[in-house]
Amino acid sequence: MNSIMTTNDNTTATSKLDPQDHPSKSVAESMIEMSQLMRPQHGNFAGNVHGGTILSLMDEVAYTCASRFAESYCVTVSVDSVEFLSPVRVGDVVRLKASVIMTGNTSMGVGISMIAEDPRHPGSGRRTNRCFFSMVAIDDDGRPTRVPKLRLETAEDHTWNCEAQLRVKLRKRYKDDLAAGACDLGSID
Repeated sequence: MNSIMTTNDNTTATSKLDPQDHPSKSVAESMIEMSQLMRPQHGNFAGNVHGGTILSLMDEVAYTCASRFAESYCVTVSVDSVEFLSPVRVGDVVRLKASVIMTGNTSMGVGISMIAEDPRHPGSGRRTNRCFFSMVAIDDDGRPTRVPKLRLETAEDHTWNCEAQLRVKLRKRYKDDLAAGACDLGSID
């Protein structure tokens, strides 16, 4: 895929981050954008882009955002609540924005929003997708490694962070309920 990646300060990470030396990074420091033209091979018979193509783009931008923030290789642990708000059409240019919106010791929550625009009609952009990825930083030996703390600076940062914390709590409750036998999973083949 031919993608264009930029960061909010037009820099890239070049050295391994020591969290003790650099204890925090802001949400703004983690923000990246990726744009791509949706071509015929991305579409279905109706002329809309396949949902799997959109998920793949979101995974790429989540990885890039998390890796840049952690200055480490990162893996996707989960994807929550992918919202398909409006169809993306073949010929649209999509712009994905991603930011780290929550951190744990080795994990990061990445919030992603996507806008699609017909390039023949500047200003026609429409919000098409929104989701949350959980990523874990991995060291050179494949083990989870610490990530910087996240510094929340704006009201929007706090809102995204609150939503991310709620998602984590809901996911934990769901797992606990399943483990406690809330559902009979024995009948599923």
